[in-house]
Amino acid sequence: MMNITVTENVSAVTFNNVPLYKTIMEDTLTAVAEAGINIDMISMTAPTSERFGFGFTLDDDDMPKLLGVVKKLKEKHDITPMINSSNRKIVIKTGEMEAQAGFAAKVFNLLNKIDAMILLITTGVDEISVLIRESDGEAAEAGLREMLK
Repeated sequence: MMNITVTENVSAVTFNNVPLYKTIMEDTLTAVAEAGINIDMISMTAPTSERFGFGFTLDDDDMPKLLGVVKKLKEKHDITPMINSSNRKIVIKTGEMEAQAGFAAKVFNLLNKIDAMILLITTGVDEISVLIRESDGEAAEAGLREMLK
């Protein structure tokens, strides 16, 4: 069985070029939690030359709280994230992913075909979460639902 869940008004927060041996990611996640902000789609890049990137998503409604957190992080670590708001998260959940090679390729080929801008990807054993621009949301959702029939 396949299931598609769509969430609108999602912001992406991305930190790039973060020193590997600092506590910036841990401090960020702690400060976000202390501010009462629920986050999702947490991701981290593989380190390159002692640096990495990380990011997460949150509800657009939590942006005022996040801006307070960002101010504190800037003061402590002299780092500022890129923030991209008003996006759409599409989660495709299916047991097929465990047994079928190429499922992700189908999803990303479809998103490429409709020229959807992918902002963030996370996956699990039976799930793909994709954050895309709101303007691409309807076409992406319709295409994915058709593909998964």
